[in-house]
Amino acid sequence: MRHGTATGGDTVTLQFDGSPVTARKGETIAAALVANGLLAQGRARTGEPRGVFCGMGVCHDCLVTVDGRAGVRACMTKAADGMRIGPQAGRPDVRTGGTDLAPLPAAPLAEEAVDLLVVGAGPGGLAAALAARRAGLTVLVTDERPAPGGQYYKQPATEGLTADGQALQGAKLIAEARGAGIALRDDTLVWGAFREEAGLVVGVYRQGVAGYIRPRTLIVATGAYEQPGVFPGWTLPGVMTTGAAQTLLRSYGVTPGQRVLVAGNGPLNLQVAVELLRAGAEVVAVAEAAPAPWTRAATGAAMMAAEPALAAAGLRQLAVLAAKCVPVLWGHRLARVDGTDRATDAVLTGPAGAERRFAIHAVCVGEGFSPVNEIARLLGCEHRVRGDGATARLEAVRDDAGGTSQPDVFVVGEAGGFGGAHIAMAQGRLAGAEAARRLGHSVPEDAEARRLLARHRRFQAILWRVFAADDPGLSRADDDTPVCRCEGVALGVLRRTIAAEGVADLPTLKRLTRAGMGRCQGRYCMPRLATLVGRPAVEADFPTPQVPLRPVPVAALAVEKPEWGGHKRALLPPFPPLADTAPLGIAEAPVVVVGAGIAGLSTALFLARAGVEVVVLDRGHPNGRASGGNAGSLHGQLLSFDHGAKAEGDGGAAARTLPLQRESIDLWMALERETGRDLEIKLTGGLMVAEDERALAWLGDKTRVERAQGIECHVIGAAELRALEPALDERFVGAAYCPQEGKINPLVATQAVLDAAKAAGARVFPLTDVTAIERDAAGFAVHTQRGVIRAGRVVNAAGGFASRVGRMLGVEVPVFGAPLQMVVTEAVEPLVTCLVAHADRHLTLKQAANGNLIIGGAWTAGLDPVHHHPRPLRASIEGNLWVAQHVVPALRKLTVLRTWAAMNINIDGAPILGEHPAVPGFFNAVTSNGYTLGPIVGRITADLIRHGEAGRDLAPFSIARFKTAPEATRP
Repeated sequence: MRHGTATGGDTVTLQFDGSPVTARKGETIAAALVANGLLAQGRARTGEPRGVFCGMGVCHDCLVTVDGRAGVRACMTKAADGMRIGPQAGRPDVRTGGTDLAPLPAAPLAEEAVDLLVVGAGPGGLAAALAARRAGLTVLVTDERPAPGGQYYKQPATEGLTADGQALQGAKLIAEARGAGIALRDDTLVWGAFREEAGLVVGVYRQGVAGYIRPRTLIVATGAYEQPGVFPGWTLPGVMTTGAAQTLLRSYGVTPGQRVLVAGNGPLNLQVAVELLRAGAEVVAVAEAAPAPWTRAATGAAMMAAEPALAAAGLRQLAVLAAKCVPVLWGHRLARVDGTDRATDAVLTGPAGAERRFAIHAVCVGEGFSPVNEIARLLGCEHRVRGDGATARLEAVRDDAGGTSQPDVFVVGEAGGFGGAHIAMAQGRLAGAEAARRLGHSVPEDAEARRLLARHRRFQAILWRVFAADDPGLSRADDDTPVCRCEGVALGVLRRTIAAEGVADLPTLKRLTRAGMGRCQGRYCMPRLATLVGRPAVEADFPTPQVPLRPVPVAALAVEKPEWGGHKRALLPPFPPLADTAPLGIAEAPVVVVGAGIAGLSTALFLARAGVEVVVLDRGHPNGRASGGNAGSLHGQLLSFDHGAKAEGDGGAAARTLPLQRESIDLWMALERETGRDLEIKLTGGLMVAEDERALAWLGDKTRVERAQGIECHVIGAAELRALEPALDERFVGAAYCPQEGKINPLVATQAVLDAAKAAGARVFPLTDVTAIERDAAGFAVHTQRGVIRAGRVVNAAGGFASRVGRMLGVEVPVFGAPLQMVVTEAVEPLVTCLVAHADRHLTLKQAANGNLIIGGAWTAGLDPVHHHPRPLRASIEGNLWVAQHVVPALRKLTVLRTWAAMNINIDGAPILGEHPAVPGFFNAVTSNGYTLGPIVGRITADLIRHGEAGRDLAPFSIARFKTAPEATRP
């Protein structure tokens, strides 16, 4: 509902779902729709209606289409006259409708240099920018919101709204920043951050155009987002965070409904309840989880003494609520919200468990905060785990000035840990001054800011003792309650998966259920998932943030790049010691496999099925490295860089591997039948497209080589290509078609092999680092941080790290780590059927069963310079996306959800299989194109261990083909 009337020249007219809607100029689409009673604005992937939830662009529940453009966040987009708006479908159909989301860049993405970039135009960011500018730095401040001020200093955005004292303070600070010559750039999404040799690079997106900022120093002032608990009905339209309701009210004069319940924990709820009353809403109750403050009288008195003005403001709010007969129910929590297409009733539970029901139009929930810390984490700033249970979160390790473990990155305010606006402003002043000092400017010490910081920290500590309340965790949720809002994954599914698969880590739970893999990248569900698999102890227990940090149009980042100079053979990252030193509980085994990826687990499966006792050791979790990061292609034909001038050697090694690929695909299908699991295997056929007659002739030569190896592959013309894949660009004159190619879901397939291996008797030990292998006449002593295990035979299935295992035994295994990237788009209705590749350019493209488009093609990734794990390079992201949209133009209508990288393998185009001639009992099971070949590599290795032969000629795959491999000294 609107507070006041929108009339005359201050209004615009929109259409929503075909019906006219009146909006005030300056309102966001979300505010306009809520004002007109349209709380259901978008659709979840599962089809349920969704509406405004966070109000700050984090949750992506309010997605709408605008003039044919999908994926528009209604809460972050200004309404304009004549807009045609519709609900965002769970999976849009871009074959028959939709508009490109951004123009293709006409040139390389622009780069802008600045002394200091401040991300976040809230109190902390603005204070930091002013301090730095006054010290002489050039300063740019970006903010994702439509206007500066942040959550605390929300500014009125429409005519006729009266700013209160808090907003006026913000307006003064904003004016000071502009007057000081600080560039304030709103509506600017920071989608990525990179640490390169030349310094920091920050990716931004604004008004359809992407680019980069190169700051000498970065201050992260991105604040926090509200983290309400999980309860039945929390995804219904009409349920929103308290902050979202306050944004609607303060910036746009809109209340979420006439009858509103405010529930949760903390003083913000009281403030918003009072503001709703003053705007004309009926607040049916305020439910506060903490007990009444007069039960903690000494703490209340201490709060009054620490900061009398702020404490008095809280008392005035309680007085206003009492005067309006609004019940403040201390010790009560929101238990559930009922309704079908929107919230209609809310149920509270009190200290004795008694329920109270309220008929409502909206529910505002504020139960805690999580820092927006992804930028700092991407840049390697150290974080520590804080909180317990469902509130477990990462907070930046920083000093009073926001200085982090990285000297060019500061984190101020709630981006590093919740503390309120006054702490953020004091810390911002200190950070801006210190940033200037580090860039060579002389800046006096700001003693007043340090005093304010200390004072407000004391006040906040006392305040949260007054509002201390137990965390309910997931106790309010039932099995049908979705824990992951984006993917619609319910609590019951999570619990059954954990029980059935023995899941003990967040990444595995993500892979098996897709929880945390949606648009919000797990920001809401990760703390809940953590309670299900055990409290995280260190940063590495949390999933790594991925770029883009928010969905970005494919077209905005698509820039043509040079594509091939051979695989980048990266130095392998160092491994820090593992903390788990609990004894293995096993002293010996006939066979020890090093590596729990698909090759190692397949080896264990076939050995265990034959009755061989086998132990698998992995430094991480099974499927946690290259196999788990695989794009899931089942390759039957040669890749474009495995034939001709681009191929390793003469391409013969890759060609000789083709029969193994065909056989391994058959074995994958057999494993699907045997395990009774849906591995999402589809032999859709594979296309390698050609843009001209030269490329078509090259494909003809390639297919002759493939047919000589028993692969069904032939060249088709343009008409047949169109019939197979109408979504491909019309520029293509033909393709090589291999009906034996397809796709698989590695997220579930490796788990199925793991389960089958364990069911057959294999023992798998995660978080077990093989530190040395010694050899004697009796076999091998495999040393780990959890003890020594003796083995008769050792299998090296360590993938990109196989060379390290070889060196432990004094032999060179010529395997190089080659980090490669993958990209995934939002889900859409079926767009492409086949596995698509390009004859001249690096591309693999396919559509997963859930509708996401997965884009790869061996584009080089790098190693994170701090944590040393594989990470996509911005040039590869741009180039990969350019090729993808060049082949399938409809991709320009989609956003990129995330990118990731994994340590692939570079050998010579063929696997290394078999017993090492210089080290009897030491077997290599290492291959590039590893996911396709995983099962056959495992079966061959098992046959060699059991019988000494595999019924086939393995000479082309022996390590002996590398003439320079040194001999080991025999014992």
